[in-house]
Amino acid sequence: MISTQSVPVTRPHAAALLAVLCGALLAAAFDAQAAPPRHRAAARPALPALADFNALSGAQAQACGAPFDARLAALGQPGLRQCAWSGHVEMVYWPALTLPARACLPPGAIAWERLAATTRSRVPAWNAAWSSQALFSEDAGFQQAFALWRTADGAWSAALWRWQPSDKAATRAWQEKHWNAVLATAGVHTAATPAPSVLQQAWLGATEGKPRVIDGETWRWVAQDACLSLQTTGLGQAALHLPWSRDDARLEQRSAMQVQLARRIPDADWLVPFTLIDPATPGTRSSAKFIAVWRQGAAVDGQLWMPQREGGGMVRARVTSALAGGAGADTRSDARTESRSDNVRRRADLLERELTTLAHAWEARHD
Repeated sequence: MISTQSVPVTRPHAAALLAVLCGALLAAAFDAQAAPPRHRAAARPALPALADFNALSGAQAQACGAPFDARLAALGQPGLRQCAWSGHVEMVYWPALTLPARACLPPGAIAWERLAATTRSRVPAWNAAWSSQALFSEDAGFQQAFALWRTADGAWSAALWRWQPSDKAATRAWQEKHWNAVLATAGVHTAATPAPSVLQQAWLGATEGKPRVIDGETWRWVAQDACLSLQTTGLGQAALHLPWSRDDARLEQRSAMQVQLARRIPDADWLVPFTLIDPATPGTRSSAKFIAVWRQGAAVDGQLWMPQREGGGMVRARVTSALAGGAGADTRSDARTESRSDNVRRRADLLERELTTLAHAWEARHD
């Protein structure tokens, strides 16, 4: 018969048992260290607040029934496109935009211009000092908010939201509450816009709708696939007095000014000599404005002179456009020389038109 009486554990027995347990734990720890680490799936990066669709919309994300806006295709394939509210709200998110390496405009300016193509609202020129910016608009019965920002690794991300308010008042009020959360979240990316100078105001009006960037004292834009760069500093003073009124402008003054310019830039090929610009509306009285365009090396330059009233000084702006592949260089091929001469002529015509547009924009504001 088996006895059920318990056996007391003596101190020697307890010590031995403790030693066995410690040895087992140490062996297990050693095995865990020696064993190769198990593969862990990489954690998905957290979404930025503006791309957290469920949190901002207050609804579960669904597939979008409407086709993707073709105007956004130039930004590349989005990482997310989500909809809710029976198709009344949409979000598109690009974690890393596909942008060309274009020398004229920085990536942020290119992305900004492409996002701006989705709205009819006036869009400010991109500023090279911005690391982010947001824009809010209302077009054709829907509201839109988009933001663009540079990430820590130097890439550019963007998110675009659209809302078409419901016809039902109660539903619309609920939607608006969540839409306000979208606006507040996008607003975090809003950067301050410096007040433009008087000439910059005219330039912004003259280049409206064109890809452009303000980079300190240099303003660049793209016209007819050409890169134009405008500067206002370091241009020197006019060698001769130029009249403010067109009525006082004389041919001999312009001829003398052209001689001075030729002496100042002896290696220039003058494509448009120092010329008085016609007013925006033919026959109207306006202030005098002058331009000249020349080729120097592998670039075409143009300058605008706008005399101010007595004591007001002179407003100057110089535009430079590099010719692709050194188009101003000499070559032994007659056909190639003729082709490059045509390119130079077309670029000179472009600069003359752009400077004239700038002069007329100034005229509309100050004459």
